[in-house]
Amino acid sequence: MQGQKIAPRLTIVLPLKGRHLFTLRFLWHANKARLPYRLLIADGQVDEAVASYLENSCDIFPNLDIEYVRYPNDSDYSRFFAKMSDALSRVRTPYAMMADNDDFLGIQGIEQALDFLDANADYVCACGRAAAFSVYAALGNPDGGVRGRLNRLYIASNPKDVAAPMAAERLRQGGVYALIYYAVYRTEAVATIWRETAEIDFSDLMLHENFHALRTLTLGKVRSNKAAINHFAQIGTSLSVQPSRNWVGDLLRNRFTMDAHAVVDRVAAAAVTGDGAEAATIAEDVRNIIEQYFREFLSTNFGLVTAIKRYLRKKWPRLVTALQNRPHFFVGRQRSAVLSQLAMDGASEDYLARSRGELADIEDALSPAAFASFAGPFLQVARADGSRNWF
Repeated sequence: MQGQKIAPRLTIVLPLKGRHLFTLRFLWHANKARLPYRLLIADGQVDEAVASYLENSCDIFPNLDIEYVRYPNDSDYSRFFAKMSDALSRVRTPYAMMADNDDFLGIQGIEQALDFLDANADYVCACGRAAAFSVYAALGNPDGGVRGRLNRLYIASNPKDVAAPMAAERLRQGGVYALIYYAVYRTEAVATIWRETAEIDFSDLMLHENFHALRTLTLGKVRSNKAAINHFAQIGTSLSVQPSRNWVGDLLRNRFTMDAHAVVDRVAAAAVTGDGAEAATIAEDVRNIIEQYFREFLSTNFGLVTAIKRYLRKKWPRLVTALQNRPHFFVGRQRSAVLSQLAMDGASEDYLARSRGELADIEDALSPAAFASFAGPFLQVARADGSRNWF
């Protein structure tokens, strides 16, 4: 019927814990882009003023289909995992995708992932590349990177297809690929992963991410499209775990070994159920994958070079911060390099033209005019608070 609204294929699941101005920026950008997907906002740190704003979002963001759900505060990992399991159980579209509120979506890349999954039932998820960007406003980066000019831009991932027919083979082929977390998933599959995550109740977030990647490979094949970008991740604003700060201390106080055994048991059992392969062999393969991951982690985060960097940060923190946040003057070249890389990997001229438009929309969302629009009603309160509740 003419004029009938087409049901969306995808739900973007947006977990929140503070940083309300990033949330409003994300929604302002999505509204301007007329995001053709449903948004499920799972709020684990409710601010009454912001919550009321989002619960009446149809007037503020008329181009978005938003379901806003209040949850108890994300005071620990258990509550976060329970929140995510519940949120995914609410999704009614065929596909679901995770997003962070300090990122931007690459709609053209997401559309390619959706089309691929529609045509290939043996694939459990599909993703493009991730691009990383930073923002510079002024010395010290006031407003926490919510606004400013695009300062850096580069391709941040080199994904690969994992298309072996058997789950055990896919585990050996794919291993731990963290950015699969932000792929477009079949909803039933990603809901299963989050339900099992809540059941295990991880005490270590890296093991949680390991489980997410490995459990995915037991559920089906993974498509990775190097010629498209499906999300743009902002550098230096994430609230994700920073294990190098006190990982050894945390290791002595959590259930790391029990969690690791749970990963091995769950993943091996799922692979055996799907393949009829030998359980002991698969379990040992999973242990080896996890062992290699943490060997590389320890080498990277506790080696000599990292120790020197940590000493410099402690000795001259302001200087290091200034160097990390210094302005860059060649972002135009970086933009061209990103588009050239996509072209080399097979992106069409139409996709590249649309990608230029997506980058222009991102720069618009970072502008002072956009900031005044989405932050205006809350700016006085946010700056008086000055905490990461807002920035």
